[in-house]
Amino acid sequence: MRSVDRVLALVLGLVGLAGGILVAAEVVQGLLGRPGHLLVPYEGTASWLRDHTWSSGAVLTIGGVLAVLGLLMLVLELKPRRRTLLVVATEDDDVVTAVSRTGVGRALEQSVAGLSGVDGTRSSVGRRTATLTVRTALRETGDLESVVRERAGVALQSLGLVAAPKLDVDLQRVSA
Repeated sequence: MRSVDRVLALVLGLVGLAGGILVAAEVVQGLLGRPGHLLVPYEGTASWLRDHTWSSGAVLTIGGVLAVLGLLMLVLELKPRRRTLLVVATEDDDVVTAVSRTGVGRALEQSVAGLSGVDGTRSSVGRRTATLTVRTALRETGDLESVVRERAGVALQSLGLVAAPKLDVDLQRVSA
């Protein structure tokens, strides 16, 4: 489940729960014979609902808008999700092993973290490209980029991915 879905489900669930509690409280107050409303001023809405039939234009418009919103949410949920796992090659065809893109990125970052001149790393891994950004305070980088590319390439190959992403190294100079 996507993060947005979880938050939306939580918010809509809490709103539904609060609405149910409020409706139950209003019904109980009405059954007790007390006049007026408890928390929700529903008299105007009740009057409007009594004045309109199911076939009136306003009711059909509101229903149509709600139906379109429901269909839109359904289509968004049925849309295929972004693949977050990269498949690892195994000897047994019945076994499927995968590693997350985040895991691949961390492996690339750790492969160059101990190098002299590397002040920080950041990675971004997609299906086709893995970008490793290396920050350095060195004025003259020399062969740092080639060493980083070699170490990160070895780390990427050692994961044994079926379709390994192309490695892209970005060396950024930062002030010390």
